[in-house]
Amino acid sequence: MKTLYHSIKFFSAIICISTLLFITSCGSDGDSPAEPDDANAYLNENIILPAGSFTVSVDQITETNDVTIQSNPSGSTMQVVGGQQINVSIPFTSQNSNVTHAGIRFGDRGDIIMIPIPGANGNSSGTLDFAFAIPPDICENLNDICHDIRCYEFAVTSDGTGNSFQASRSNINQLASACGGCDEPQCVALLGPGCGAAGGDGDPRFNLTWDNGNVDLDLMVRDPNGDLLGFEGSGTSPSGGVWDIDCTGSCTDENITWINGGPSGTYSYYVNYFGGTGSANWTIRVFDGGRIVGSQSGSLSSEGDSQTYSYSR
Repeated sequence: MKTLYHSIKFFSAIICISTLLFITSCGSDGDSPAEPDDANAYLNENIILPAGSFTVSVDQITETNDVTIQSNPSGSTMQVVGGQQINVSIPFTSQNSNVTHAGIRFGDRGDIIMIPIPGANGNSSGTLDFAFAIPPDICENLNDICHDIRCYEFAVTSDGTGNSFQASRSNINQLASACGGCDEPQCVALLGPGCGAAGGDGDPRFNLTWDNGNVDLDLMVRDPNGDLLGFEGSGTSPSGGVWDIDCTGSCTDENITWINGGPSGTYSYYVNYFGGTGSANWTIRVFDGGRIVGSQSGSLSSEGDSQTYSYSR
C-alpha cells in the first residue's frame, strides 16, 4: 500500500456526537471541587456556537419517534483543550422531512441549545453538520479534578413559530478535556497513563489517532531546526526526535516524541491522507511537561488531503 520506505514507517466527533463525555482536570484557586452539574452549567452558558444559535425551554420540546439519528461511537475517548473547535456530523432520518436544527445540552436536564442547519429542511434524510468550540478559559473555571460531563445532541423539527419543537432521542459519544497532568489519579483511572496515548512520552510529543482502519494517515513533525520526522522525513532527528509509532497496517495511531526534551522554538506538525478507502476522523494531541498543550481534530477523505498546525515552546 505504501512505498518500501513507508513500510519501514509506517480522523458530524465526526464527531458523530450525541452524548459527549468531557473529563476535565483543570487548575483552580483552591475552591472546593466542582460538582458535575457545575461543569455542565458552565459549558451550557459558555460554549462557543455558530451564529443564529438560541436556547429554548425544555417545556417547548417533545420527543418524537418520527426523527431518528445515527450514532457512530468509536469506543474511545477523545481529548480536547480550551478553544478547540469540534466538528460535528449527525446523520438523521425524518418521516416528516422538516428537520431544521441540531440541539445540544450539557447534562441531562434543563434548556436545549438550538443550532440552525441550513439546507436540512425538506430532506427525509441527511446529515446535520456544524461546529462548536470549547471555551478557552474552561480550565480556569473548574477545579483540578476530572469532571464527567454529558452533552446530549438531537435532530430537531420546528412548527415554524419558534415556540414548539420536536426532538429525536439522543445518542452517546465521548470526549475529554484534560487540562491537568496526565498522571492525575482520576484521569489515569479514566484515560490510562499518558492520557491514553500510544507511544513514548516526551517534551514535546505529537500523537495522531484516527477512526478508520481502512485509511492510511501520516503524522509528520518539523522541529525548530528544520528537520522533518515522519514518512516524508526520517525516523530520528539530530535534536533527539523519534518517530516511535509507525502505522503500516490496520492500526490507527502514530507518535513522534522527544523523550529527552526537544529544542525551544516552533514545531510544525502535519496530518496527511496517504491512501485507503473512505474518510477518517482524526485527532492530533500535543503534550509537553506531562500536559496536553494543544489538540486539533478534523476529517480527511481523499489522497493528498492534509492539514498543518504549529506549536511553540
